[in-house]
Amino acid sequence: MVITDSRIQNVLRTYSNQLQRSKLSSKLEAGIPRLSEEKVSISEEGRRRSIMEHVAHKALEQAYPRNPEANETI
Repeated sequence: MVITDSRIQNVLRTYSNQLQRSKLSSKLEAGIPRLSEEKVSISEEGRRRSIMEHVAHKALEQAYPRNPEANETI
């Protein structure tokens, strides 16, 4: 069985539209639009990895600046 890209896009578009409608209808039923209360929890390993990547990126930016003329001292 072959599933084409257009078929997948159609399914995703339909799902997205249904999701938006259901969120809108639930807000209208409540009467008061509420802010989203989503929370994301990151594991310790993920947090550590994110910090390591950030620090490594900053160190590389300082060691090898993209525009060397801007960082020259006179």
